[in-house]
Amino acid sequence: MNDDALRPRLGPIGPTSIPPYLCRQEQRALVSFCITCKDRLIHLRQTLPRNLAWHQDDAEVEFVIVNYNSGDELQQWVQDECAAELASGRIVHYFNPEPTAFHASHAKNQAFRLARGSILCNLDADNFTGPGFAAYVREQLQALDFLSGGVIEGDRIVATNVRGVEGRNVVPRELFWALGGFDEQFSSWGYEDSNLSERMMALGRKGRLIEERYLSCIDHGDELRTRHFSNKVTGRNTGRAFGSCRDNYEIWLQKKAGGSVVCAPDRFGCGTVYRNFASEPLVLGLRP
Repeated sequence: MNDDALRPRLGPIGPTSIPPYLCRQEQRALVSFCITCKDRLIHLRQTLPRNLAWHQDDAEVEFVIVNYNSGDELQQWVQDECAAELASGRIVHYFNPEPTAFHASHAKNQAFRLARGSILCNLDADNFTGPGFAAYVREQLQALDFLSGGVIEGDRIVATNVRGVEGRNVVPRELFWALGGFDEQFSSWGYEDSNLSERMMALGRKGRLIEERYLSCIDHGDELRTRHFSNKVTGRNTGRAFGSCRDNYEIWLQKKAGGSVVCAPDRFGCGTVYRNFASEPLVLGLRP
């Protein structure tokens, strides 16, 4: 089984060849909240029930969970506590049994590839959406190209006053695919989320900071953030002055100087996952 049916049918990708956004043509666009987890059940068991409740009257919402080989009881918890939502398709759980370390860009790319929505939203496991967030993003993307959990200053994304929400990216499906997803060359913690927005801005796309009422999260220390990374120094909220954020930022600066704003659109999020505890794998291969 492969994911051909999930792929938008795009031609050659370039800055001027991004297709029209379906979310502006649909009366009520499906919003996919994409959650990646590696040993974050401690957070998901608090955030997911509330985020579901805040959207109980919105039929056009799905929660896509990529279980990135978690060592906690995430899979069993989802199976036991979310049975009704799994049966309805409200929640879809994918298990990737391969990774030993966490690769944020790759995990997010898998979640975005597997999502069905014409609006894709990264939702960290420790993040709360707030009531009616899906309706808000539908309205905002009628005029804008993206929304960010970070503050836009010139051509950069900087931290907000709320720690831990900068990873909230909201983007039309067609634009995300045209960008080639999150940059998988970033292997350590941080900046892949801000970079996605900065690459959109480099292509002339317009966005804004998500309203504060939708930005809250469970605050926690860097030990959890870096648990599955070799580099334990993040440099978060320092203007990318040091640590893993600086390392990834320097990769972007080199690419930007060479005009490489778009990642390869045929090879992001590749790998094998299992949908809703099935025995048959779903292979995410190269896009034709």
